[in-house]
Amino acid sequence: MNIMNHRYIIVTTLALVAFWLSSCHLNLNNHNNGNGGNEQDTVIYKIATSSKLPPGLSVNTLKAKANDIDGDGDDDIILAVQYQRNKILINDGSGHFSDESASRLPAQQYDTRDLAIADFNSDGNPDLLFVNNQNQNNELYINGGKGKFSDLSNRIPVTGTFTTVATADINGNGIIDIMIGGVGQNLALINNGNAFFTNQTTDRLPGRLDKTQDITFADITGDGQLDIVVANEDANRALINAGSGFFTDQTSSRIPFINEIEETRDINIADLNFDGTFDLFFGNSGFQSGSNAQDRLLINNGSGVFSDQTSERLPSLSTDTFDAAMADLDKDGDLDLIVGNYNGGVRILINNGSGYFADQTASWIPGNFYPHVADIEVADYNRDGSLDIYLAVHDGQDQLLLHK
Repeated sequence: MNIMNHRYIIVTTLALVAFWLSSCHLNLNNHNNGNGGNEQDTVIYKIATSSKLPPGLSVNTLKAKANDIDGDGDDDIILAVQYQRNKILINDGSGHFSDESASRLPAQQYDTRDLAIADFNSDGNPDLLFVNNQNQNNELYINGGKGKFSDLSNRIPVTGTFTTVATADINGNGIIDIMIGGVGQNLALINNGNAFFTNQTTDRLPGRLDKTQDITFADITGDGQLDIVVANEDANRALINAGSGFFTDQTSSRIPFINEIEETRDINIADLNFDGTFDLFFGNSGFQSGSNAQDRLLINNGSGVFSDQTSERLPSLSTDTFDAAMADLDKDGDLDLIVGNYNGGVRILINNGSGYFADQTASWIPGNFYPHVADIEVADYNRDGSLDIYLAVHDGQDQLLLHK
């Protein structure tokens, strides 16, 4: 071999080694950037927290709701934050959010647990109601237009140790009413039409002392009237509308009994198996001794009587579910499940069209992503036609997942 060929081989070899080292360095950088790098590129959702959310959200957020608060056509985010100012995050239309809480909300800092968004005074603008726990103050904020709120909390005639709130037209007069749950008797507040409320609990609800975590309205019996399903830390309840918003407890004849504590944090109601009736998903946790943290799926037989089909239709889910959301993530016409776990992480359960769910988390969510999820809010935040996910995180940074 002559010297020229020998030098050529050496130079070529060195160039190949340099290229290989450069490629390794690039791949390492890609892996370390953007909360997952190459791994994030292979899944359907990307973590957009650092680029899309404002700083300062490393707080105890317990609930999040999406709504076009300022009337500009995109979904903003309203947060219920424990022991800090509640927050309004304004969307610029591309899924980039700014914290405008200081200019839109009063500065109270309560033990806030939940919020509801509804047009309480029938003026076409979404108003806000926050319910609180230990300090027993509730906050009613009326939207004067374009997301600027005034404090009319004195119109809420009850105090208590509250954990959840839901809104619906309880008495069928076309006006939004309120139901508040917590430790003790749940409460029904009837709206007179201008955001003045009267406590009609004694007349409308069964007397029951519960530890309620969630309340959901739906017509589970198919008679055209809204019923109520209540998630409790001991036993869930089905309250059936007897007409005009007067409810009876029919739990024992409608919801299958289980011989252990069912510590339910979240209820989702939807037609999951396409039979025209509403089914129930219970998101459960297991903090109490003797409780079963397995989430539960109940199928409606058509008249509001449910059978427990958890083992046939759901994968094993016992990671302390604090919230779940139903949405058609894969755009195939049925509702999938996004499950948020307090002890870390999000799981994506895809519906096969008949109400049977498969865990496909690995295809949707970047690995090593385990926030302590307290609430999930699904919406198309960047208006690209696909659904995105906002995660309210307890004891950590809230997270935003954008569909790619």
